[in-house]
Amino acid sequence: MFDIDGTLVLSEDPNAGGGGVHVLRGAVEVLGRVRARGKQLAVFTNGSGQAPRGMAAKLRAAGVEVADDELLTPAVIAVEYIRRHHPGQAVLAFGNEGVLEPVRQAGISRAALDTAEQAGVVLIGADLDFTYPKLEAACRAVWAGAPLLVTSMAPFFASRRGRMPSPSGSIAAGIRHVTGVEPKVVGKPSPLVMEVLADRFGTPAEGIAVIGDDLQLEVRMARESGAFSVLVLSGSSRESDLEGVPASHQPHLVVPAIGDLLAHF
Repeated sequence: MFDIDGTLVLSEDPNAGGGGVHVLRGAVEVLGRVRARGKQLAVFTNGSGQAPRGMAAKLRAAGVEVADDELLTPAVIAVEYIRRHHPGQAVLAFGNEGVLEPVRQAGISRAALDTAEQAGVVLIGADLDFTYPKLEAACRAVWAGAPLLVTSMAPFFASRRGRMPSPSGSIAAGIRHVTGVEPKVVGKPSPLVMEVLADRFGTPAEGIAVIGDDLQLEVRMARESGAFSVLVLSGSSRESDLEGVPASHQPHLVVPAIGDLLAHF
């Protein structure tokens, strides 16, 4: 499983549909080598601002060959979680098509703001138009007993402009502040991600390699699930960040950039 921004590419704004994509050195070759070895792969972004198929098309346009069903987002994981644990219940979902399209495709009904108390689940994504009425509705639903799901609680993410604040994490933190309810993360580093990956690959987590640029996301998720972890130093984390990290959460392999993985095949 490959992270996208900071690992394979750097985007102008990973949450926006427009903007350029800079493919990092060796990304195309590494994916090609994985396929040539007959291995399954998936690419995963914690961003929920774009629909998965749109994001996959954007990567292909930049030269990174990824099939629609190989691209995973927290919204895809959320849909799987809701199907398993809250079947038939309506979701009060916040975000753009990056969140709404997977919910719609799964046939999950959506609750309205004025009937928020009837929601079985609240799902927070990258909603760049989040308003006070939405905050009020989300809190009413949570107060009524709906679990609070969030696509990512990461404080920031990597882009060509440097670190950018996480919309979903900021919104969920506000709802937590009001309601006192801790949000359940459905994106990295949630173990839910590894459960879905293991199901898709037909292998336990120990048979999966997770490659990413963030010690607190990809590396942490891999180590806690028993997967093999690779840290690339082209995004959020630096080599100096490894100092003080306990051995149990150190990456198994550190490379300067994705292309340096070619020497390890």
